[in-house]
Amino acid sequence: MKIILAITEDKYGCSAIAELIRKLEENKKIENEIKLDCHSMGGKGNIISAKTVRIVKSSIFKGFDKIMIFVDSDNEDPQILENKIKDILKSNRVDTDRVCIIVFNPHIEILLAPQENNPLEYLRTHERYEKSHLPKRIRNIDLNMVCKLEVFQKIIKALNDP
Repeated sequence: MKIILAITEDKYGCSAIAELIRKLEENKKIENEIKLDCHSMGGKGNIISAKTVRIVKSSIFKGFDKIMIFVDSDNEDPQILENKIKDILKSNRVDTDRVCIIVFNPHIEILLAPQENNPLEYLRTHERYEKSHLPKRIRNIDLNMVCKLEVFQKIIKALNDP
């Protein structure tokens, strides 16, 4: 069993990641049984913070196998955003060997509408989507459609890492 801490922007992100992992387990996309703990940060701005550093350090000390930080790029360059998070961790002497940063470009809703450039806007316009629908909608994603997404492949790889 692999024990993972997910750090997300908000409570819907936590529920969505839990649903995603459940779906991946059911469909045999991940090799390990996952025990998930999740911490929501109350917004993207709070991800790049001293609080995240404390949570990651504490999780490493508690023996979590992997700490996965999930964040929306909100059209910011995903690599720059990932580097900002890595930099704050490294500047606070955090061992990042067990840390995986997942940047959804532009939003986690890319998993719901992978063919769209702006999936959040598309879903709001065409399907009356609200953020509170995210966990339920994640249960119904088409794994064949999202498996082509680089971010999805990174999630699978991180969950399958020994």
